[in-house]
Amino acid sequence: MSNGSRWTSDHLREPGGTAIYAAQQRERLRQMADEVQSLLREYRADLESVHIEGDRPGQRKVRAFLATRPLAKLESHLREAVNAAGKLDAEYNRRFVELPKKRAERAANKALEKSAKAGAEAARSANAVNTAATLHSISAATTETPDGKAGGKPPAFLDFLKESA
Repeated sequence: MSNGSRWTSDHLREPGGTAIYAAQQRERLRQMADEVQSLLREYRADLESVHIEGDRPGQRKVRAFLATRPLAKLESHLREAVNAAGKLDAEYNRRFVELPKKRAERAANKALEKSAKAGAEAARSANAVNTAATLHSISAATTETPDGKAGGKPPAFLDFLKESA
C-alpha cells in the first residue's frame, strides 16, 4: 500500500494487512508520545522556574505538576494506544484465522470420538450376543445328566453331599 492512499477494511483483511497497519500506527503513536513526553518535561521545568510572591517551599513544583497533568495524561493515553495497536493483529488472527482451524479440528475429533463410540457399542452388542450364547451353553451343561445327555433337573449341593457320603 502506498503512503498516499487510505486504509480500508479490504486492505486490513488481506494476509498480513492488520500487521502492517498496526506497525504503522504504533510507530506514529510512539513518535507522538515521545514528542509529548519531551514537551511535558520542558514545560514542567519552565513552570517550576516561575516564582509567584508568597510561594512556600515546594509549592512551585506542585503547581507545575498540577498544571501539566493533562499533558501527562495525553502522553499516557498515547502509550496505551501504542499497546492497543500492537494487539490488533494478534486479536484478528485469533478470531478469524485460528478459530476456523480450531473448529475444524474439534469437529474432526468429535467425529473420531463418535465413530469410536459407535464401534465400541457394536463390539458391546456382539459381546452381549456371545455372552448370551455362553450363558446358554453353561446352563445346558449344568442340566446334563451323569450319562452326558441334556435334560433332567439341575444338580444341587445336597446331591453332591449325598454322592460323597
